[in-house]
This record gives sequence, C-alpha cells and structure tokens, in this order.
Amino acid sequence: RALVVSLIIVIFLFVVMMVFSGFLIDLKSVFPFLQWIQWLSAFRYATNILSINEFRDLNFCLANQTTNCPMMGDHFLTLRDIPHETAWDLWANFVALLVMISLF
Repeated sequence: RALVVSLIIVIFLFVVMMVFSGFLIDLKSVFPFLQWIQWLSAFRYATNILSINEFRDLNFCLANQTTNCPMMGDHFLTLRDIPHETAWDLWANFVALLVMISLF
C-alpha cells in the first residue's frame, strides 16, 4: 500500500516538473503565482542544457544549397527565454542540477 502511494506521489511530482520545464508550455502563459515552480524543476535545467547545446550558434539554412538562412538557433533560444550568451549560462544549469542532486 505504501508503495502505491509513493508511486503516485512520484508520478505527480514528475508531471509537475515536466509541465514547468518550459518545454511543453510557455512559462509566460502560466499564472504568475505559480511561476516559482519552474525553479524547482530538474527537467527545466536539463532541457535548457540540451537546448543550448543543440541550438547555440546554429543556422537553419534552406536545403537547396543557398546561403539563405531564415532562422538562427540563437533566435530560437531567445524566443524560449533561455539565457545562452555566455558559457556561464550553460554551466549555471549544470550547477543547479548538481545542487538538486546533492540536496535530494
């Protein structure tokens, strides 16, 4: 019985962390009194690391071998409100994950 209750609690916490990661929904559309939950989401820091790693300094050019690049990866990161200008912006997410790991 305790295993079932703990499993339900863990699933609930994971769903809340996924919702407030900023990947599934835009965090600006969340009610202001709930926006603080994003800072407790381990998924937020992990998706920020992956997004910065994949999109920083990337150009999305057309497939016909032209130099026409309608979108830049930095623009995507700016649209998602992910800080990415300095190396610390990437490492701050790693530090946040390490702090969460050590606390838990």
